[in-house]
Amino acid sequence: MNEPGWGETLCVVGLRAATDRDAITLAAAHLGDRVKPTFLAAALARERRSPTGLPFPGAAVAIPHAEPEHVASPCLLVASLAEPVRFRQMGSPGETVLARLLVMPALSAKEQAAAGLAGILERLQSAELRDRVLAAATPEAMRAALRGEAP
Repeated sequence: MNEPGWGETLCVVGLRAATDRDAITLAAAHLGDRVKPTFLAAALARERRSPTGLPFPGAAVAIPHAEPEHVASPCLLVASLAEPVRFRQMGSPGETVLARLLVMPALSAKEQAAAGLAGILERLQSAELRDRVLAAATPEAMRAALRGEAP
C-alpha cells in the first residue's frame, strides 16, 4: 500500500489487544515519532465520535485515525490482530464488527486531500488482498501482500 505521498507502510503481525481502545493504543505506539504526542488521544476521541469498523465479508477491518494536525510525517500502519477485536461499525455505531485487520493511516492534510483514505478503503474492498494480508506470517510477507507481489 505504498502509494505516492503516503510515506512508509509499517506492518505488524499478530497484534494482541483485548479491546478497541487497546488496539488503537498499541497501534499508535508503533507509529513512534511519525505522529505527534497528541495523536493517541485524538485517535481515541475520534473513534468514540465516529466509529471506524467496516464489516467486510470474511475479515472486518477497523481504520482508526486522527486528524492531520496530529501527524508529524505521513505513514500507514497495517496490523493483523491475533484475535478479533470488537469495534463499533462505521455509519451504524449501535452495531459492532469483529475486526481482524487494523489499518491506521497517519496522513497529513495533503495526503488526505489526495484521496488517501478513499484509496485505502478502495484497496481494502478486495477480499483477496485482505486474505493475503491476514495470512502473512511476517511483516515482510505482509508488505509484499500489500504491494501485490506473489507469495
